[in-house]
Amino acid sequence: MSIPIILDCDPGHDDAIALVMAHRSPDIDLVGVTTVCGNAPIEATTRNALRVMDFIGAEEVPIARGCYRPLARPLRLGTADGPSGLDGTPDLPDSDRAVEPQHAVDALATWLREAPEPITLVPTGPLTNIGLLFLKHPDVKPKIKEIVLMGGVFYRRSEYFTPTEFNIFCDPEAAAIVVDSGVPTTMVGLDVTMQVLVEEPQFEALREIDTPLGRVVLDWLAFYEKLHRGTMGVGGALHDPLALAAVLDPSLIETRPAHVAVDLRGTVTFGATVADFWGERELPDNVRIATSVDADRFFALLYKLLRD
Repeated sequence: MSIPIILDCDPGHDDAIALVMAHRSPDIDLVGVTTVCGNAPIEATTRNALRVMDFIGAEEVPIARGCYRPLARPLRLGTADGPSGLDGTPDLPDSDRAVEPQHAVDALATWLREAPEPITLVPTGPLTNIGLLFLKHPDVKPKIKEIVLMGGVFYRRSEYFTPTEFNIFCDPEAAAIVVDSGVPTTMVGLDVTMQVLVEEPQFEALREIDTPLGRVVLDWLAFYEKLHRGTMGVGGALHDPLALAAVLDPSLIETRPAHVAVDLRGTVTFGATVADFWGERELPDNVRIATSVDADRFFALLYKLLRD
């Protein structure tokens, strides 16, 4: 049976690839897509979600527009995807369909309440929509099977301010609400997503997928790689696709439980996800943290979904 999911995203090149994988996988039932600000303003991320979904023939999947700013502070935009959020694909046509009439937070509540079975939430951007969902509609928590999110960093330097990761840094108050929600949550953070890098062997494999979709994905990654190469000296990391892949095949990643707190007051550590693996705070575990990934199997899954 397919896994029902809702993908909450801020496309974003890697969000766009996660959308492609979710729609093309026979093991996923993509119930809906919600958009949030982050990689770009909400107008741009919503436009990009519509463009991507229409291009891949997913017009039947409803898309709802979400929050235009974080819960408690001004929006700080991401920088990895260009001003439009999806630079590098000028030929991707605009969509002429409308988003859902409900705000994304209310659409999430409606989809969850109407679902015949619990749904997995896959947030790949800042957690503003999900945090507000739990504040406004706490009754829907039992309708969520689990949350598998891309966010956080635990063991290594980050691409933003060490030791933070952008999705959490952008809206740490929302992240704190989510990790303390009581909903089973897996955090797929930079520790593992920086192990799924698109380097020359991956570009070579992608060039062999000579289809309209394959060429667009190659264009996305060619643009996306430039910033990573210039700032970190490595190829583009497929952060968001890995979170989606972990829903499809949980054995791709190893995880361990911990209590995670989000630093809301620090100066150099503001937005940090602080994991207590040893119970020093004497608080119960509230998330599972990804600690490693089988990168070869991840890329094999990506290539298969792009080819099939």
